[in-house]
Amino acid sequence: MASECLSPADASRRLRTIAAHTGLQPEQILAQLADRVRMNDDGTLTVDTFTPQ
Repeated sequence: MASECLSPADASRRLRTIAAHTGLQPEQILAQLADRVRMNDDGTLTVDTFTPQ
């Protein structure tokens, strides 16, 4: 499966910084984030705090 995500410049910079600190690729960080997201009854999205691995 392939996906493409366009993000604002500041979010992209934060993602690259996190990836550099963890030794992961930005795509790996996003995949882990997607695995942890859940939708609340009111439609809002929530992600608990986690450490990318």
